[in-house]
Amino acid sequence: MRRIFSVLLAACCLFAFTSCAPAQKTSEIFAMDTFIIQTAYTDNGDVLRQNNEIARRLEDEMSRTIKTSDICRLNAAPGQDVEVSGETAEVLAVSFEAAADTGGAFSPALGSIIAAWGFGTENAHVPEEAELASALAAADYRTVTLDGNTVNTGGAMIDLGAAVKGYALDKAAENLKAGGVESAIISFGGSIYALGKKPDGNSYKIGIRDPEGSENDYMATILLDGKFVSTSGTYERGFTEDGAYYDHVLDPKTGYPVDNGLVAATALCESGILSDIYSTALLVMGAEKGVAFAEERGIDALFLTGDKRIVTTDGFAEKYGLTV
Repeated sequence: MRRIFSVLLAACCLFAFTSCAPAQKTSEIFAMDTFIIQTAYTDNGDVLRQNNEIARRLEDEMSRTIKTSDICRLNAAPGQDVEVSGETAEVLAVSFEAAADTGGAFSPALGSIIAAWGFGTENAHVPEEAELASALAAADYRTVTLDGNTVNTGGAMIDLGAAVKGYALDKAAENLKAGGVESAIISFGGSIYALGKKPDGNSYKIGIRDPEGSENDYMATILLDGKFVSTSGTYERGFTEDGAYYDHVLDPKTGYPVDNGLVAATALCESGILSDIYSTALLVMGAEKGVAFAEERGIDALFLTGDKRIVTTDGFAEKYGLTV
């Protein structure tokens, strides 16, 4: 699922450098069904290219639509043992644990429901009740077993779209540090990581998009330094049928798009994959339940309602310099 979180990349560039400052390097590619945008201050000319290679490699391993991927092979062999890569097994393990932790608000086994709605295709439509009921019956993550790198879906269809970008961001962040980078901001769709501070000493500033505006219209801004942040939104990908809009964020319990008064949820964590996963789970939970869940687990979270109210966990504004 696409994540919606706009980076104020221009803010990274509005200062003068001293002659000894690391060079600014930038990269923008399209991979993992999203734009991957990177800005780093480093003399290491390989680090951003390596991050792009990480993204493409993980896409090849975990895409639901690439026929040679681990996920496509799993979905083509229901009820059979399939060997997957160590990284795919790791993402699956984290995803199953998070599914249980969130009471199913997040699920890595929604492939059949996504297919029933046709999201990501030119044939998006509201499924018939019988079709949706059949898809729901095949969407129980608890039927999946994982033993080392051996996976058996038990008939469920796996989709890691709400986890793999965050995982790729974790790997890219590790690569930045291994490459000696001390200042960078990277965005894998709406999953973002800021390393250190900008060369002028200020924290990186990112914007929370106004769902009714353009990509450069923001409801608020926050300061980010050394954490991962992901946002899930209902307003970027969807379709209209018979005058009604249907977004792509699906409630695993009903099989229908979420409709609880929220249009976006943002999660800040020490891990990219968890920020990715929890942003989806919190959006599905709704503001009241989401705030309670996040505060219990030490997740910093922000929720945006359909009437443009901002709700946060306790202390969020002070911690991240929230400006509305």
